[in-house]
Amino acid sequence: MTVIEEAVIPNNTGKSFIVKQGQRIRVSAESIVDFVVFNLDNLRERFDQGRTKANRGKVVISTGDLLYSKLNNIMMIIVEDTYKGTHDLQFGTCSRASYDGWWERRNSEAFKDNLKAWGINKREDLPDHGCWENLTDAVKNYGIAPEDIPSPLNLFMSMEIDSNGKLVWQIDRDRPELGKPAHVDLRAEMNCLVAVSACPEMGMAKSSIRVQIYRE
Repeated sequence: MTVIEEAVIPNNTGKSFIVKQGQRIRVSAESIVDFVVFNLDNLRERFDQGRTKANRGKVVISTGDLLYSKLNNIMMIIVEDTYKGTHDLQFGTCSRASYDGWWERRNSEAFKDNLKAWGINKREDLPDHGCWENLTDAVKNYGIAPEDIPSPLNLFMSMEIDSNGKLVWQIDRDRPELGKPAHVDLRAEMNCLVAVSACPEMGMAKSSIRVQIYRE
């Protein structure tokens, strides 16, 4: 394979890439990456979490699995995955508004234990913006409206569903060893516009991510 583009994306920023049909995108990271896809030839067609889960018959995907669009077309296929955990298809993007909401609900059962464990003692300990803003900025030159950013494939974000249906974070358990990032390779099955965000992870992880586009 030949590398045709490469970029390092700092924490809590985003960037977009054109990945032509048959090309491969590799995302390498030690922390969460929000990953969204648009049909480059019809930017109104975009990745869909629900169709991807329904068509694959499962809530986690890895090597050999397909990413589907809102129109039920195959957009990409995962061809290599070195992450020891799972990639999340339950959560949407984090954002300034979501972090505001987390702080407002800091004493609720859903948030109090996690925020305490993460050392969040005041609103300023949480990021001032998140992946939604990063992705919006990454595709703004393509005329894609903020409300058209789809819920992402959250790479390197281990999330389990317990017997009561509760979402359980397992990110720290499965995080790659420091200095040894995991990577995921996806091959485009149509001409794609891909946008990625190096998630701030509520201020816990401050690592950048690396993206490479390959011609096979």
